Amino acid sequence: WVVVDASQFIAHAPLALSDNGTVERELDAVAFSGHKLYAPGSPGVMVVRQILLEGQEPDELGGGMVDDVSLSNYQITGYFPDREEAGTPNIPGAVQLGAVLNVLQRIGMGSIHAAEQRLLRRLLTGLLAIPGVRIYGDPDLDRTPRLGVVSFNLAGLEHGLVAAMLNDYHNVAVRNGCFCAHPYVRELLKPELWELDLDPDADDADALIKPWQGMVRASLGLYSTDADIDALLNGVHDLLANPAYYRAQYQGDGAGNFCHRSFTVSAKSLFDPEAMLDQALASLSVSTDVL
Repeated sequence: WVVVDASQFIAHAPLALSDNGTVERELDAVAFSGHKLYAPGSPGVMVVRQILLEGQEPDELGGGMVDDVSLSNYQITGYFPDREEAGTPNIPGAVQLGAVLNVLQRIGMGSIHAAEQRLLRRLLTGLLAIPGVRIYGDPDLDRTPRLGVVSFNLAGLEHGLVAAMLNDYHNVAVRNGCFCAHPYVRELLKPELWELDLDPDADDADALIKPWQGMVRASLGLYSTDADIDALLNGVHDLLANPAYYRAQYQGDGAGNFCHRSFTVSAKSLFDPEAMLDQALASLSVSTDVL
């Protein structure tokens, strides 16, 4: 079987299970996450050739995947996809994901990919021009095609500090860490970790290495603009030009995370469910004593 994890791919370029030119290029199954397709709270998806599932026991048992149940046995339905979706499904999430997929198809994944490639070339060109930036993967788009996703690090700066500073001072949200691909990321980072010149047998070796075991990832999307690229590049320039200043503004927790020493945000000031409920009840003239 050829199974493709398309979670990071699906939002950036066209993808087809069939009609890929040759039998060897046909896909048997594709998995992807709805939240990476602009549909937070939606389910994960497995698109599988039905013939590969027929005759096999479903992975999960529950309501909806049986035709009959007795005291000693049960009969699995032959109807797809019900037999593979035991229990109550995430109906609102599925409807949301279906609507998003419809929007993306109407825009055209080819058009989305072309627009992202233009921004990607601008981003890579800008990062390559900044001393101290290390990009992972071949940055030459003419030689090696890649999606609108760039993982990088800045010399002498922890990935968590870079992500926090870009967010707090330049309004640029990036992800940092190992991106659910820890073995692969750490393999790519081996040369840099050796450059730390730490004693692996030291008692605090793990604590010293931990903040460096990760990368910063900038992802382009439907909403990305040239101004967004400029904001990221300006932030990288700023941090590399003033590393001591920004390091002094943050407190690390030893696990790769950094919090600003003086700036704090109260979640309740941004979203207060109790206050919103009080306001809604007041507008409906409903007494809380009755509830």
